[in-house]
Amino acid sequence: MSRLSEIIENHNNLDSLISILKHYGVNAQFVAASVIEQFDIMAGEESENKENDNGNDNSDLLDDLKQYYARF
Repeated sequence: MSRLSEIIENHNNLDSLISILKHYGVNAQFVAASVIEQFDIMAGEESENKENDNGNDNSDLLDDLKQYYARF
């Protein structure tokens, strides 16, 4: 049940974050570029630390974000 609680809490936190970003007029292009940059940094760190294989493959998400960002 704790995993489910974490998922629900994360969704609520993301909704709150999106509300703040919308309030201040942060555009989607900036958010997409920032998320892509962070995932690229994380991927570089994970490739340096091969023993840290926790199964978090974000390649599909990263590909989708890059395609979305290319629309701008």
